[in-house]
Amino acid sequence: LDEQYPTVEKEIGEVALEVEHLSTEALLKDISFQVHKGEILGLAGLVGAGRTETARAIFGADPKSSGEIKIHGKKVSIHNPKDAIKDGIALIPEDRKKHGALLDMTIRDNISFIAVKSISKAGFVDRNADKNMAQKYIKELAIKTPSMEQLTRNLSGGNQQKVVLAKSLASNSDIIIFDEPTRGIDVGAKKEIYVLMNELAKKGMAIIMISSEMQELLGMSDRIIVMHEGEMMGELKKEDATQEKILELASGIR
Repeated sequence: LDEQYPTVEKEIGEVALEVEHLSTEALLKDISFQVHKGEILGLAGLVGAGRTETARAIFGADPKSSGEIKIHGKKVSIHNPKDAIKDGIALIPEDRKKHGALLDMTIRDNISFIAVKSISKAGFVDRNADKNMAQKYIKELAIKTPSMEQLTRNLSGGNQQKVVLAKSLASNSDIIIFDEPTRGIDVGAKKEIYVLMNELAKKGMAIIMISSEMQELLGMSDRIIVMHEGEMMGELKKEDATQEKILELASGIR
């Protein structure tokens, strides 16, 4: 496990994201938690617990019925994903092929898709800036490809996930929500994703990681919040978290 889930020295900083009394009509009931700079917060729970729904509500993909979201201490109004991106929140979705990567577009166009305004002049995309941005993230994230003009659908699952991450980083997000970050990825590529997540946290980014893999939660999270049927059942620090404690809370046993 020490080899699979590499640890890095990082400093947990001030609160980056604060969720207060978040509820939705469909499922969520009074969800409140904080995520700090440099921290990886794990969200655990059984299928239907409300983990993905929490991420979608924070990101503005699903409507809230009540609750507030604060970023760096300031209350923000997030009504849709565009608002979330503007406020520095990125969501790496569970289904990267359906909701994350633009499979029939090139790696270059995927990476610059959200950040297109920042590399445009007089309404036209600056292709040099576009190219430099793609080269930067291909190198930083070690995306294995013969060319930035490669169609994203031709990449492996792990490299597609890196492209989705690059797209989020290009939008200057400093709060990143990973929903099942290593689903459908081979073991070697999983470790690469873990290393990238740790490096992002080391740089001071706040990370929420939703995972159904118990060892992934235990190996990567600084804290773990456990959900059951739309409610928060408890919070566990890394040193106190065990499979038994997580499963008890996930089953509705406080």
